[in-house]
Amino acid sequence: MRAARGRPMFRGMSTDASPRFRIAIHRAKGCYFALALGLPGCVAKGATEVEALENLRATIRAGLAITRYLEDDPATVEIEINA
Repeated sequence: MRAARGRPMFRGMSTDASPRFRIAIHRAKGCYFALALGLPGCVAKGATEVEALENLRATIRAGLAITRYLEDDPATVEIEINA
């Protein structure tokens, strides 16, 4: 939210929007799995829902950093996998 003059309404609030992702959390085999919907393969596991979510947050950050680093590097090999 912004004040009338375009400044953040709360101290410490960034003017840059952080990316937001929709997350699904599932319980299976005695632990929790968190999936970032819209980011294929972005999955994390934890003993609790909170741990799974925090692990997923780190996984998303790492995936985005790698994507930015490699965005100008053409793929050397492309394969097709039938599921």
